[in-house]
Amino acid sequence: MKLRMQITKDKDIRFISHLEYVRTIGRAIRRAKLPAAYSEGFNPHLKFSLASALGVGVVSYTEFVEIELAEPMEVEAAAKALDAALPRGIRVLAADAVETHHAALMSQAAGAKYRVTLPYSRNISEVAAQFNAAETLLFKKAAPKKKDKVKEIDVKFYIPHIDVELVGENTVFGFTCKITPTGSMKAVDLLNALNEQYQLELPVEMADIERLELYRANKNGKLIPMLNGDAVKLA
Repeated sequence: MKLRMQITKDKDIRFISHLEYVRTIGRAIRRAKLPAAYSEGFNPHLKFSLASALGVGVVSYTEFVEIELAEPMEVEAAAKALDAALPRGIRVLAADAVETHHAALMSQAAGAKYRVTLPYSRNISEVAAQFNAAETLLFKKAAPKKKDKVKEIDVKFYIPHIDVELVGENTVFGFTCKITPTGSMKAVDLLNALNEQYQLELPVEMADIERLELYRANKNGKLIPMLNGDAVKLA
C-alpha cells in the first residue's frame, strides 16, 4: 500500500534546502510511527519520495510525498498522525491511497502553477501580450554545476502564457510551467528572461514566489490534479 499526501512548505521554512526538507519529512514519518516500508540491504532506508524538488526561497501549498507502507493503514488516520508529527512550516492538506505498482511519483509531475509577486508598479500588460504572442524566447544561463558553460532555454516551451496584474504597488505574475523528465524552468529564470528581452528592470531578488498547484498528465497529455477528487482533506 502507498499513501500520497499533499503537504506544504510554508514561509517560515522557505529558505531550508530541499535535502533538509526531505530529511525533516523522514524524521516525521518515524515520529508518527507509520508502518512505513524499508529498503533491504546493509543500510535500510524509508521508502518515501517527493514529487518535485522545490527551489530555496519558494513557498509551496502543493508538495507531494508518497510513502510505501509495510502494512495497510486507514488513510485519514495516517494523514493526521503525520500532520501531528511534522514541525512548524509543513502541514498535511490532503491524502489518498494509490496503487503500489504505478510509476514513480517524481516521473508523474508534469506541470506546476505559480504566483510571483514583485514590488514593481509599472504597467507591463503590453509586454505580457508580446510574450504570449511570441513563438519562442531564448534565454541563456549558466549550466548547473558547470558555471563555465552556458545552457540555452526556450522559455516558451516551458511557459507558453503569463498573466500579469498590477495590484497596488505590486506586479503579480501567474503562469503554469511544464515539468519534463529532463527538467523544468525556475520562476526567477522567467523574470530574468523578461528583463533581458523587454528591458523591464524587474527586482528579481525581491520576488515572492509561491507554488500553487502541482499536476500530473492524463493519457491525452492534459494536466490533472495529483490527487483524485475523493482524497481525504485535512485543511
